[in-house]
Amino acid sequence: MRCHRPGLQQVCNQLIINVLPWTHAEFEQLKGRIYRQGQCQNKGTMVIPLTYAIVNEQRWSWCDSKMQRLRFKKSIADAAVDGVVPEGYLRSPAQAYQDVIAWLERLEAGEVEVITRPKIVIPIPDNDPVDVQRRLRRYGDFSAMNRHWNQTRSETTHQRLQENPEEWAKYHTLYTESRKNWTVIPYEEMIRWYQQRSGYTIGDFGCGEAKLAEAVSDRHTVYSFDHIAVNKDVIACDMAHVRLDDERLDVAAFCLSLMGANFTDYLREANRTLKLDGHLHVIEATSRFSDRAQFQTDLEVLGFVVVSIQDVWKFTHIHALKTERKPQDGVELKF
Repeated sequence: MRCHRPGLQQVCNQLIINVLPWTHAEFEQLKGRIYRQGQCQNKGTMVIPLTYAIVNEQRWSWCDSKMQRLRFKKSIADAAVDGVVPEGYLRSPAQAYQDVIAWLERLEAGEVEVITRPKIVIPIPDNDPVDVQRRLRRYGDFSAMNRHWNQTRSETTHQRLQENPEEWAKYHTLYTESRKNWTVIPYEEMIRWYQQRSGYTIGDFGCGEAKLAEAVSDRHTVYSFDHIAVNKDVIACDMAHVRLDDERLDVAAFCLSLMGANFTDYLREANRTLKLDGHLHVIEATSRFSDRAQFQTDLEVLGFVVVSIQDVWKFTHIHALKTERKPQDGVELKF
C-alpha cells in the first residue's frame, strides 16, 4: 500500500489493515486509498484486526493501545494548529507521577509479563472417573462429536472451540483411541507420499496433533492449520479463511478433515493457496461418499482435475491438480 495504485477506489471498497501505522497522518493516507474521489460504492469498510491477551484477569490489547495512540497523535497534530490540547487526553499531575513511579518500580524489579500458552494434552488423562463422565455428558461419544462438527458451519465451530479448547482435546482423544485398531491411518499414508519427495511447501488443513509436520518438516515446509493450535507451530484458524498468500502451496492435504457444513469453502481456500498444477489430496471415509462421480465433477468445477481415486482400506483417496480454470461460484460439494 505504500506505492500508488491508480484507480483502486474504482474497484475496491474494503480496506484490511495488517499493521497499524505509527502516525495518524499515515493512517489517514491509508484510508485515502479508497475513501477518495472516484469511489464507486455508497460506503466503504475498514477492517482493523484486534489481538488481545488476558493479563492478571484483565484484557490487554497492543492493537487497541496503538489505536488510542493514533487518536492521541491526531489530537497533538490538531493542537499544533489550534494551540489547545483537549483536556480529555491530559493526565493529571498525580496520575503522571503514579505512572512514572510504577514504571521505575517495574524497571528496578526487572518484571517481565509472561503469557503462557495453555498446554493441550492428547489424550486427555482419564484417571478421574467423574471428569470422564462429565465430558461424555457434555460432548457425547466420537460419533456424536463427528455428527455435530459436520453439521455446523466452521465459523461457529471455530468460535466455540476457541472459547473451550477442551472440546477439541476431547475429540482428538477419541480419534487417537479409535485409530489404534485401524489398518490404515490417513495421515501416515500422506507421510509416506511426502517422504518420497522433497522441497515442497505443504498446507496441512485440519492438522490435529500436527503429526505430518512432525514427520516431514526436515524435508518440506509445512503450514499446519486447525481450530486449535496444539503447539506453537500450528496456525489456529477457521480453514475457510487461512492466512496464506495466493499460490503459496505446492500441496494441500485434507486427511479426514472435510468437517463442517461449509467444507466447500476449505476446498476453495486450497485452490486459492495452491500454485498452478499444485497437488490436492483428500482422504475421507468411503462410507461418507454417496456419489463419488458427482463429487469428482464438483471438484473439477472448483478448478481441479482429478488424476486418481483409490480405495485404501475403508478410505477413499482423491488426488487432484489445480488447473488454470477459475472456480465457479455457487457450487456446494456434498458427500
